[in-house]
Amino acid sequence: MSIRIVPKEQLSKERLNDRAVGFIPPLLFANPKTLYQQRAERLKTLATASNPFSSYLNFAAEIAQAQQKALYDNPLDMELDELLLRSQQENRVPLDCKTLRRTPHWQHILHALIAELLPVVPEHVKPALENLAKNSAPELEEMADGLLNSEFSKVSADQSVFVWAALSVYWAQMASLIPGKARAEYGEHRQFCPVCGSMPVASVVQIGTNQGLRYLHCNLCDSEWHVVRIKCSNCEQTGDLNYWSLESEQAPIKAESCGDCGSYLKILYQEKDPNIDAVADDLASLILDAKMEEEGFARSSLNPFLLPNE
Repeated sequence: MSIRIVPKEQLSKERLNDRAVGFIPPLLFANPKTLYQQRAERLKTLATASNPFSSYLNFAAEIAQAQQKALYDNPLDMELDELLLRSQQENRVPLDCKTLRRTPHWQHILHALIAELLPVVPEHVKPALENLAKNSAPELEEMADGLLNSEFSKVSADQSVFVWAALSVYWAQMASLIPGKARAEYGEHRQFCPVCGSMPVASVVQIGTNQGLRYLHCNLCDSEWHVVRIKCSNCEQTGDLNYWSLESEQAPIKAESCGDCGSYLKILYQEKDPNIDAVADDLASLILDAKMEEEGFARSSLNPFLLPNE
């Protein structure tokens, strides 16, 4: 899947087309200005006494809050026209997380996150942040390469969440700067983000102008892309899908399992809870993941607060 940028002189025509009956926006960019603050608030709301993961949800909320502050203090000014043109010519996603040449900006974000988090994290977490701050720029780049290429063992488990948090802010900033009107050109590999090529964290069935439409939510740049419902988002088969929940049929979170590829992806329903956040609600529903593993299914997604360590 790739992104096609509509030239500015064609925007008026495209907007007319967008108003046509049945038009489905193929791609939705996140709004970084509110993204992390809303996520932090959602995480705190979900961290109830009855949730066995409340301590970690509050910890994740502190990271999201620090992301919001780092974003505000470190604005990104970057021209993407040449990069976008080259990605089109090479038939690649525009902000390919595995091949994009990163600027030092993401490391500035990382150090800002560390400064924000050191006063508020539990004492046993502080050594990881302090040691992370001591790494040289080349060492940090090696860590980023490892995480973005799914070589998670190259980064210690106690540091990977902070490195990813900084990279996520960086990619969300770049995505928000894509000029013109972005469109997804549907093709192969639709299970990966059409902006950066990373994995989804979950899918969301939306309300409002996109009522009833399912969008996969990227775990890196937080963009969302449309994938039709009743189709496995991993292998695109439709014949052996089942839906699981820990509550009633009306539960706001379910898991869609595929018997063809043996994977599952959570589906979050905004009509059941309009405050749902893909990252936060996925993290708060780990009991459902345990149930799916018992049933023999493997996740086809990755939560930025639950990076593997091998």
